[in-house]
Amino acid sequence: MRCLNCNREIPDKAKMCGHCEAPVIEPPTPEEMEAARAFLDQLPADAAAELHQALLNSDTAEGFADSILVGNCPKCDGVNTGDCEDDPEIGELLVGRCYDCGQLWCTECLRLLQPKATTCPCWDEDIEDMMDEDEDTDEP
Repeated sequence: MRCLNCNREIPDKAKMCGHCEAPVIEPPTPEEMEAARAFLDQLPADAAAELHQALLNSDTAEGFADSILVGNCPKCDGVNTGDCEDDPEIGELLVGRCYDCGQLWCTECLRLLQPKATTCPCWDEDIEDMMDEDEDTDEP
């Protein structure tokens, strides 16, 4: 059996990968694989090429996801980044962290954040926009 995160060989009954410490999960179903193929087939060629390059530059599935969802550091352009969802002091998926320079930022608007101020004003703006849209669709 192979780890879906790092693609290394692991024992069949393993619950955690001994290489990358990712939990062992079931591989995608044929239906999930077909849905992914259909999605990729609909991408413009330049977007597909960007995804392919991100995949080639990533050592693990988590690294691939981070390269897409978190991206490069807006301060130093570093690629060694991740989200702060599992950080006990931050606990926010929308906060990116650069492991090279230490910068935190909002992955939605790329605004630089401070360690003691890890919420972004754009999150409130998004909520206000959604509320405005709901009011526009309400009937009198």
